[in-house]
Amino acid sequence: MSEIDNQRIVNYFKGKYSSEEEKYLSNAFTEASNLEALKTIFKKQWDESFTEDADHHQLDHILYKLNYQINASQPKDAKPRIIKLITWYARIAAVLLIPLVVYTGIVTHQKNQLATAEGWAEMSAPLGSRIKFSLPDGSFGWLNSGSTIKYALNFSQKREVQLSGQAFFDVNHQENNKFVVKTKYLDIEDKGTAFDVAAYENEDQIDVTLERGSVLLTNDRFAAPIEMKPNEQIEYNHINQKITKTVVTAQNISAWKEGKLILRNASLDELAKQLSRWYNVEVRTNDLKDTSFRYRATFENENLDEVLRLLKLTSPLKVKIEEREKQADGSFSKQKIVLSIR
Repeated sequence: MSEIDNQRIVNYFKGKYSSEEEKYLSNAFTEASNLEALKTIFKKQWDESFTEDADHHQLDHILYKLNYQINASQPKDAKPRIIKLITWYARIAAVLLIPLVVYTGIVTHQKNQLATAEGWAEMSAPLGSRIKFSLPDGSFGWLNSGSTIKYALNFSQKREVQLSGQAFFDVNHQENNKFVVKTKYLDIEDKGTAFDVAAYENEDQIDVTLERGSVLLTNDRFAAPIEMKPNEQIEYNHINQKITKTVVTAQNISAWKEGKLILRNASLDELAKQLSRWYNVEVRTNDLKDTSFRYRATFENENLDEVLRLLKLTSPLKVKIEEREKQADGSFSKQKIVLSIR
């Protein structure tokens, strides 16, 4: 690539750029031969921006965003400008491996972007992955495969997280600033807590499992909030409004964040759903026989072939693997598997 246009980069930091300049910067930031020139440019940006201290938690949060975008981000078309900036910083960091761009991003944009909260931050775990995340208040957790969390950029004033999918939260409790996880049919309010929530939008049931502390469950149809104790699990079916409370070993429920696939009394349909999310394949059931059999197993770091082999050995499971179809663009369709009872 020819000599880098420093003014284009400066304009981008100020939010003054066209789609053509965005493409130019994409090429510049991902070209390894630009290493030394980019170091010089960002050193200058660093020196000019180093005018005041940044909040420690915000710094940690942006550091996480860099790592998250480098390793697992799947950019979407419509994003607030601050998220676009973080995406570019992630690309820069992947080439330069220098932390100075992090502070530049905070100082340049925290006043006119974060303070006004004109946008949302969103983090997703692609299918077949599990991702650790951190939040601006020091809370952290994990996202399971195919899950997303979203929160407003003024998070420090209103600590609300929207969840679609499954996540584990370890909350930094603040007495006068509640932390709420909002799902489509249920809200979970922290009381000094570590807890697991499974709330996939295509499923009727929401599961909340408390590992430590206390939470309150609420929705418009509850007569009163439901308070949970450690090692309790609440299953809430939003179709029939049924609430089931059981005593469990909470650490087993959240073992997915440690790479363990644990089946506890899973039906054939539940098995299909878990395998689909865990391995990013399309698993369906095709059986009119009695499906009362329940699956109980723990797998750690086994690939899909090995898991299916072991399930067939220990249960009346029949597995059919369909051939993958070649698409028009030369790629192949997602792996399709059909489960049934022998």
